[in-house]
Amino acid sequence: MWTSLAFAVVGAIHLMPIAPVFVPETLTRLYGITPGDSTLLVLLRHRALLLALVGILCLWASWSAPVRPAALLAAAINILGFLGFYALYGNPAGTLRTIAIADLIALPPLAFAAWSTLVRS
Repeated sequence: MWTSLAFAVVGAIHLMPIAPVFVPETLTRLYGITPGDSTLLVLLRHRALLLALVGILCLWASWSAPVRPAALLAAAINILGFLGFYALYGNPAGTLRTIAIADLIALPPLAFAAWSTLVRS
């Protein structure tokens, strides 16, 4: 039960920024940018779509044990990758800090899910 909850929390965190997939204007609120540059618009909407994919995979893993290793890998690459780039660029303030905090919040349930899936089983 706790493992399922951990995957559900990580999944929910990944699904939170899905709005730009459907409403590009939300990019201003989420990232503090105006969607005037079509290249940036495509990249950030694609980012939202990929985050949703990781979120759906984690939610699926919350009730399907065979999916858990793939969900762990996808979520870990996403979370640790963002936090690594964030640190590499000097922990910038603003909206990126909010994303970093959300990823830091996702780390404990992700670590528990990894432990309970890979070690405890």
